Amino acid sequence: MKVFIAALAVAFSASFALAADYPERTISIVVPYSAGGVTDAYARQMLPKLQERLGQTVIVENKPGSGSLVGAMDVARSEPDGYRILMTAYGVISNEVLMTNTPFELADLSPVYMLGRGSNMLMMRPDYPLDTIQEITDWAKAHPGEMKLASSGVGASPHIAAELWANRVGVDFLHIPYQGSAPSRLDVIAGRVDGMFDGVSAVSYVESGDVKAIAIASEERHPSLPDVPTFKESGIDFVFGTIFGFYVPVDTPQDVQDQIFAALADVARDPEIEKTLVRQGLDTTPRTQAEFQEIVANELAQLNELVKLGRLTPQ
Repeated sequence: MKVFIAALAVAFSASFALAADYPERTISIVVPYSAGGVTDAYARQMLPKLQERLGQTVIVENKPGSGSLVGAMDVARSEPDGYRILMTAYGVISNEVLMTNTPFELADLSPVYMLGRGSNMLMMRPDYPLDTIQEITDWAKAHPGEMKLASSGVGASPHIAAELWANRVGVDFLHIPYQGSAPSRLDVIAGRVDGMFDGVSAVSYVESGDVKAIAIASEERHPSLPDVPTFKESGIDFVFGTIFGFYVPVDTPQDVQDQIFAALADVARDPEIEKTLVRQGLDTTPRTQAEFQEIVANELAQLNELVKLGRLTPQ
């Protein structure tokens, strides 16, 4: 017993020392997607202020592959000391449900700070003959499986948004996954598919007339698209959007997690950064670490329900 207590005391002392000294060297933010994407852009926008706040160099490392799995595994297997932080989107959550034969579990990571939620909107090809979500829903009910909806990949938030909407209103559609949002969006613009769910960050394509925005899956209309109604306004109780957040290895001392949370929260609340994030379509409502963890748990439950209903198939 004395040996156990002594070992526990040593471990506690080491953890306390780590937290007291943190940070004392370069911090890496691992983005599990290619450079130039939305998640990468969010991470890099925060770098200057984050470095200033922490007093250390902060770099972004892009580790794309397997729908965010490569980057997530990299961080989960790193030393739990707060020097490798994962900044990712919805894929790290959906992979937990859809990719069952992997050496990684979401429980290997601790959700620390939720940067925001980007609402999804349904947008259709520019010459699509219907203009409202009710008209589209009625048509889809009358023509099951005929509507072609693209996505940026199986399990990505545009795919999940489409499945949740279809389940909510009782329709079926033909899902056409692509490798990324750019090629899927291009095929919507070209009319090779009927439409897709995309983030509000695609506002420029709506303004240019390249796509037709139908409805936004948010609580309120977005200021960048004031003429586009919410699903709720059309009588469909549907709110959904991709989640952008920061994670660390699960065994990272809570004191270190608290320091990371505080630094990220301070930077995200910087007026210029917050203004930019909102303009890019993020709901930046402040949330505690516990609230972020609860949101992740709720998303997992929602995904598992889609699996039970047969709308998602684990690989």
